[in-house]
Amino acid sequence: MKKYIGMSIVAGLCASSVAGVAVADGTKVKGVNSSLPQIPKIIFGVNQFNIGPADGPKWPLADDEVEWLKEELHCNTIRFPVYVDEVGIDQDLFFKETEDGTFDPSILGKGDWRSLDATIDWMIKHQITPNVCPSPELHNNEWQSKAWMSLHVPENADRSLWFTKLIVDHLTEKYGDQIIYGWYEDWWWNSYKHEDSVRFPDAFRGKLAEMYNNSIKDLNAAWGSDYKYFYKVEVPDLLVKDASGKKVVPPSAINSRRTYDLRKAMDLLHRDRLTQLHTYIKQKAPGALWIGPCVLNQFAGLADIHTVSTPRCNATAMTCAMTSDQLSADLYSETVEYYSHYRTYSKIAASQGKKLLIVEVPAIKPRSFQLVADVGGPSGGALAWCAKWDLWGFLKDDGTRQVENANEWAKLYQSYNADRELFSEYRKGTVHVYFPWETLSYTISDMNFSAAYAHVCDHMMPKDLEIVLTPELKDIPADVPIYVLGRTLPKEAIEELNRRGDQVVSFHDWFMDENGKKHPRGVSNEEFFEKLGSLPGGEKLMDAFLRVEEKANNVAYHFMRGSISSETVLAEKNQVLPGRPQRFENLISGDLNSGITFDDRKQEEVLLVELGQPREVYGAFVEFFEGDGQFNMPSRLPERIVISVSEDGDKFTEVAVLSGDAVQMQACLRFKPTTAKWIGFDFGKNTAGSGLKLVNTGVLGR
Repeated sequence: MKKYIGMSIVAGLCASSVAGVAVADGTKVKGVNSSLPQIPKIIFGVNQFNIGPADGPKWPLADDEVEWLKEELHCNTIRFPVYVDEVGIDQDLFFKETEDGTFDPSILGKGDWRSLDATIDWMIKHQITPNVCPSPELHNNEWQSKAWMSLHVPENADRSLWFTKLIVDHLTEKYGDQIIYGWYEDWWWNSYKHEDSVRFPDAFRGKLAEMYNNSIKDLNAAWGSDYKYFYKVEVPDLLVKDASGKKVVPPSAINSRRTYDLRKAMDLLHRDRLTQLHTYIKQKAPGALWIGPCVLNQFAGLADIHTVSTPRCNATAMTCAMTSDQLSADLYSETVEYYSHYRTYSKIAASQGKKLLIVEVPAIKPRSFQLVADVGGPSGGALAWCAKWDLWGFLKDDGTRQVENANEWAKLYQSYNADRELFSEYRKGTVHVYFPWETLSYTISDMNFSAAYAHVCDHMMPKDLEIVLTPELKDIPADVPIYVLGRTLPKEAIEELNRRGDQVVSFHDWFMDENGKKHPRGVSNEEFFEKLGSLPGGEKLMDAFLRVEEKANNVAYHFMRGSISSETVLAEKNQVLPGRPQRFENLISGDLNSGITFDDRKQEEVLLVELGQPREVYGAFVEFFEGDGQFNMPSRLPERIVISVSEDGDKFTEVAVLSGDAVQMQACLRFKPTTAKWIGFDFGKNTAGSGLKLVNTGVLGR
């Protein structure tokens, strides 16, 4: 990841401390050696790294630089990680595995606190609130060591909680409780750790028994099994090796109640440990804030098996909100899809009476600052990534100040203060969209519609969106449309939605519950988009529902025996998702991320899709790369798109043309229904010197 590459910046700072500190209730903490400022109501500041071992290089920020951050940018908080080796703990001993999976901290000895203490003393000197992130992981680029992402694994939970408590104990006893604690990004693809754990099976069985009130009869009824005791229950497989040795999701895990229960149990195990840690911190340091694991782009981790090949096993955003003082989340790019991410997180936080703190906003992307402001409340504030670093900082390594970006960051602080009421509370929107976080988080599906959720705010401001959670469905007034993008929903929700009849607006003619059972709706979607456009707020969701249609009615998927070919030369490297192979199959695999990049040479840019069998088709679509808001630039758009169809692969008939301003990043061409097996996409000749970048394509059929 960007922020740790080649970094070994550490602290060795002069100490400065004053005896006695007042905590949140105004009392004095006996024996405390500190005068940290009180935690601000609006947390606003920057990230910085690293404190380092005691004998390493100095903290990169100079006194005049932090004063500039304070005075000109209004920064009051600095967030930074603390690794095990930075407080004198041997990394190898900390991660040493035992046969029984137990963790014995007594072998680690006493810590060396000089570097951490020097950093806190420096913050006292400058009256900055520290946001300390204990990081129980290897202090290198080995991301697989991040233990707190898999708290459902007892071995990792023991280490994570012990190290975090160690940091909290030391800082509270020496400096008081005006400190913010949390963890860094909760990377969903680095949470699949239970298979090698000797203790996880028993932990899972215990949680499963709790979920079923110790009734093995009820479990067997739900699973279609014949277990006699919970301790005999086998852990369901989420990944198995195929013939080539590659790990894949097995068919038995798809739309399965066993999978649902396993992933729910994992989430609840996270919830138990996080609750335990939160309670400990509040007892030890009543005035401290615990902001928990940082939620990083969880929408990506909710995608189906074609986009996400490794099932997510980390804590859900709901669990993070339930077990923290504030829900913390990350923002890396400046793309508008973050509107939907952060509006959804805001709703989840508000449902638990919490605020949303966006802890990493890219300092070099001023447009993202406005995205944060537009989301509104309930906001705990924002922190920029980062203070000082050539690539991402407000300050370059040579001390040069990025004044233009800094001034824009200061405007965000001014926005917070100009309308405190707006940011202090959650305000309901008017466009009600049901968000089934339970099935999105726990069910593994062969097709879900999380990509539509990710783009649900593309054509509306986040304040317009009202995310509806399952318990809230029953309270929606009868004259308010309930928009449903997803198809796999909790049974409880399906029953309520079916009771609502025409009030429910969905492209799907059936829903599926957590047991894998289909529930026909008894409706037709023949004139769906005409109806959608006539409803309050419906026009704002037109693009989101088009994405639903394109996924639900795409008959060109590779897993439906579709194939794709082209004589157009591909670029040497994929610029849609760097590192992914350049294969035309990426466009019809169901993977919404990988895409392809055509070469920059002057050439005809074409695609030919062959369906598994002749079908009645009525449209074709293509999505061009919008850019990632960071380093990968958007695709150019062709001057026109021509769609041709054929039954025999020889004689083609032109059926649709899109040209000029009608060609958009998400382009859909509809035509009179016709039978075809081959569909041609002609984007014309590349004369711009820049090859097209395509994310996915498809054919709409019955």
